[in-house]
Amino acid sequence: MKKFLIVVVVFLFACQSSSKRIAWLSDTHVSPATGGTQDLIAVVKDINRQKNIHLVIISGDITEINTGSNLQTAKHILDRLEMPYYIIPGNHDSKWSDSGLQGFRKLFGDDKFQFDLIGIRFIGLHQGPVLRMADGHFSPQDLNWLLNVLSHLRHPRQPVVLITHYPLYPPFAVDNYFRLLKIIRNYNIKMILHGHGHRNRQVNAYGIPQIMGRSTLSRGKKAAYNIIELDRKEFRFFVKTVGEKRPSLWTKVDLETDYVVADSLIERPDYSVNAQYPAVKETWKRSFNALITASPAANKHAVFIGDHMGRLHCLDLASGEEIWTQRFSGALYSQPTLAKKRIVFTCADSNVYCLDAQKGERIWQFKTGAPLYAVPVVSGDTVFVGRNDGAFYALDLNSGKCIWQFNEINGYIETRPLLTKDKVVFGAWDGYLYALKKRDGRPVWKWRGPAENALFSPAACWPVAVKNQLFVVAPDRFLTAIDLSTGLTLWRSNRYKVRETIGADGHFVFAKCMRDTVFSLRPSEKAPRYNWVKNMDFGYDIANSMIQVKGQTAFFGTKNGLVVAFNIQDGKVIWKHKTGNSFIPTALPLSSSSLIVSSMDGFVVRLKYSNH
Repeated sequence: MKKFLIVVVVFLFACQSSSKRIAWLSDTHVSPATGGTQDLIAVVKDINRQKNIHLVIISGDITEINTGSNLQTAKHILDRLEMPYYIIPGNHDSKWSDSGLQGFRKLFGDDKFQFDLIGIRFIGLHQGPVLRMADGHFSPQDLNWLLNVLSHLRHPRQPVVLITHYPLYPPFAVDNYFRLLKIIRNYNIKMILHGHGHRNRQVNAYGIPQIMGRSTLSRGKKAAYNIIELDRKEFRFFVKTVGEKRPSLWTKVDLETDYVVADSLIERPDYSVNAQYPAVKETWKRSFNALITASPAANKHAVFIGDHMGRLHCLDLASGEEIWTQRFSGALYSQPTLAKKRIVFTCADSNVYCLDAQKGERIWQFKTGAPLYAVPVVSGDTVFVGRNDGAFYALDLNSGKCIWQFNEINGYIETRPLLTKDKVVFGAWDGYLYALKKRDGRPVWKWRGPAENALFSPAACWPVAVKNQLFVVAPDRFLTAIDLSTGLTLWRSNRYKVRETIGADGHFVFAKCMRDTVFSLRPSEKAPRYNWVKNMDFGYDIANSMIQVKGQTAFFGTKNGLVVAFNIQDGKVIWKHKTGNSFIPTALPLSSSSLIVSSMDGFVVRLKYSNH
């Protein structure tokens, strides 16, 4: 019987055409600001002129920023291809997205793919990161999908080619790449194709050939792409410049070689920091096998957390045991808000929901016209929340009815708005900060920094205020102080390279820099006045995980699972604890010695510090 199956497999493999050609595109960065649109049009025309291209693969960063009509424009162009195409998103499509990849899946049918060609299985999956500034990350759901695909190959030794966006080797960062390598090491992986680096390059990493494909962007020259000629013996990679007749061979990969994942070369996370601070304990930990980008919320009895599978979990605060779970038709990306025994949260299905916090029963829902992942805030009986298509709402907490609506925003909203005595202040991914009157939503002022690029918007940080000064940080690496009454800039400073992490305690402002440093300052009208600047030795970090203060202790998380606690008076580190190796959303302190932490890796943990 075994011999018969082998004969059948060999026969099926031999029956297929012995040679095929694939066009491979990457990093098209479609946007009016990049020239990517015209370059992609030229590339598609060039591919169609060649009658022997069998299919097309696109390995991510389809758009420069996945907002407005950029993704629809890209699809309209790609649909002109005269052969099938297979596509995955990149970090520009997933991090800066007004639909949280929901629009990508709706347009293209999925955000991953698989197909067979001359007996070879091609598998494409992305690494996000979804909506958060972090390293690349394979979601738990996608790793499970990959394992299922591999376990159902046509035969155990079927050749496999993986397609991702990020490279899986340094200096590029995918925080859980070792989990993917653990899955694929038992299979006949021939190579990994990827984009992100915008140039053609071959590296043998961890025992597997990894091929980087160039961007289609012309960059002052001519647009270009790759053509792969493949047969059962090798893949030959050619760069094809638009308008030129002959592509140029630049590398080959042998298919007759058995490539083996070199386990000894894989660098796994280092948890030795936990031994330095043994007084920090994980009281409980709950895993949900789903991507989590939301911060937790809690009352005296329960913890609430949403995940990307559309589930809102209510856990017992003391034990972490599940009390109830409610499922919704869209992902839950952001922190819920508790008020008057109710829990309010946004959902990618375009609804704001309000549930009974104890029972999980729905009280009301408010339908909007776009996906939602802003953090709602409550003042009295009013819920303030933004949506992704240019609107900001005030809703009645008791009924869910709209009190007022502001519609003059040109970017999506993900932040937690700041409430002052008479204003609500928030940033959007259109480059602006907005200050509206809490009572009726009328604009008070609108502020923008000097950067024109929307990717430098002060939109991911949660703005803070001390006295009559507003403080924000942004990807342009500036800290800005703004007059809260007028919206006028008081000062801007990039002396220390901040990004999107900030916090305040009512007296002082705290900001995390992109490498090791945290500083504290006091309000000043002309220039920063620093209280202290400390090296906290957390490494390179870009995570937009806000600094949260409880008593005399402040907390923040990093992109690689580290939680840091420090004294706000002098910046002295009190403790550190590594919970995992993935992005930590803004933590929730319960006291100066206890906090709830969630992770992009799909778990929630309660930490407790005891110095006795």
